[in-house]
Amino acid sequence: MADPPRRRRRTSKPAEQVQADLLAAAARLFATRGFSDVAIADIARAAEVATGTFYSYFTSKDDVLLKLRCSVLDGLLERAAPEPAGPEADSWWRTAAAIIDSTVRFWFEDRERSRVVLRGSVADDAAQIAPVLAANFAEGIRLGQQSGDVSRDIDAEMAAGLLIHGAFGLVYQAIVHDDVKDPAPLIAGITALARHLLAPAAADGSPG
Repeated sequence: MADPPRRRRRTSKPAEQVQADLLAAAARLFATRGFSDVAIADIARAAEVATGTFYSYFTSKDDVLLKLRCSVLDGLLERAAPEPAGPEADSWWRTAAAIIDSTVRFWFEDRERSRVVLRGSVADDAAQIAPVLAANFAEGIRLGQQSGDVSRDIDAEMAAGLLIHGAFGLVYQAIVHDDVKDPAPLIAGITALARHLLAPAAADGSPG
């Protein structure tokens, strides 16, 4: 008598991975088909889980979109944390350039996710983190003023607001309208503008 066929062993993923897969699948589908044309079953299928599993992590499509936005905004806050400058010359500017690079590249790491978030209404979520983000940038600028790398005549809060909103507008244009494939020129331009805005004036009146 032939042995009965063996059952295929089902592999289980950690809960964090399942949730991440669902978020990634939702971002891909929302970006390509639009929010209203995607069903919960579509998200579950794309994440290779049962539809019932979806409800173990999210209550609705709106909940998925909210978690997606929050994860992006939290990630952005982590990238934008101020760091003290080292003792070597021009250390503050190298630190600032690294933060600009990391923050801008964050949006390009998952363009579909970023496109969904930037196209949607993030006003309520952004309102919660905007003061923290602005405070982080302002604190970084004040550290630069203390080290002499940033002009002391500049209002740190106002400069932080200009940089945040200006960079955000450029990233929005690049991601949502798909105008920029390589973030490197965008990062270089934002870094150069930041230096021109913040650096102390040299003896000849030009930025230092």
